[in-house]
Amino acid sequence: MQTEPRRFPVWLWYALLCVFWWGLWGFFSKIGSVSANPLQLQILFTFGMLPVAFGMLLQMRGRLDRNPGGAAFGILSGFFTGLGALGYFAALRQQDASVVTPVTGLFPLLTVVLAFIVLRERLNKVQMGGIVLALASIVILSI
Repeated sequence: MQTEPRRFPVWLWYALLCVFWWGLWGFFSKIGSVSANPLQLQILFTFGMLPVAFGMLLQMRGRLDRNPGGAAFGILSGFFTGLGALGYFAALRQQDASVVTPVTGLFPLLTVVLAFIVLRERLNKVQMGGIVLALASIVILSI
């Protein structure tokens, strides 16, 4: 009996690209934090995102969905990303990137907790153990 070869999941490629690009973002943010204050870095960060947004708009040929819920949550997502980046840039001025980046990289914990409480998503024992270890890592990294 022949089994079909396992394919690398498409979502994992996207996630790995995200890790790569965000890794570069963290690296360049630390370098920038030496010579620019957090407010300036946030402004420049936003300007740096504009070519990506315009590129996506061109690819969509200017046709945006008219769903008000999608628009509202997209704007909220951008707003909170901007506030988070501002906190990240401020933290980089005070501490090494090797400490700040892993700690701020634990942001999915809040997402998981909100998904559990608000969206009623289930967590298994392994996932709960991962959350406990992630929380422990904050303590270890901040020592």
